Amino acid sequence: MDLINQYHCDGIEWAEVEALFRATGLDGRAGDKIRRSFENSSLVCFVFAQGDGDRRLVGMCRAITDWEYHAVIYDVAVQPELQSQGIGSAMLREVLAKLPVWRVMLVSDDEDAQRFYRRLGFAAYANVMARFDWDRLYDENGQG
Repeated sequence: MDLINQYHCDGIEWAEVEALFRATGLDGRAGDKIRRSFENSSLVCFVFAQGDGDRRLVGMCRAITDWEYHAVIYDVAVQPELQSQGIGSAMLREVLAKLPVWRVMLVSDDEDAQRFYRRLGFAAYANVMARFDWDRLYDENGQG
């Protein structure tokens, strides 16, 4: 199995992206809103497994950045059956190498994921605040 990173949204099957979100338990992402979120991001990374004419999405993430000081990484996901094989670490190292900023943030409320991110140099940052508007999670039709 060869792994290929793609840093653009051309040719992405968005139903496959939505299925990866479901498989990894990243709730609240559905429909066309997924496509718009990736297309409106500063940097995207999709990881495909290729072999014998088959190409399958196995990992993805995206970042928003000013390209000078700050970036935030979102939607990090790797197929559950392929986790702990270095795919997520390699993907994030590549993304971090493309972000020439001094502060990269991400949000993770899962303890296992936090351990994973710590191995990549992330640390808790106590002064972070967030505002949530749950009515905006989905489009008007209840879909993405």
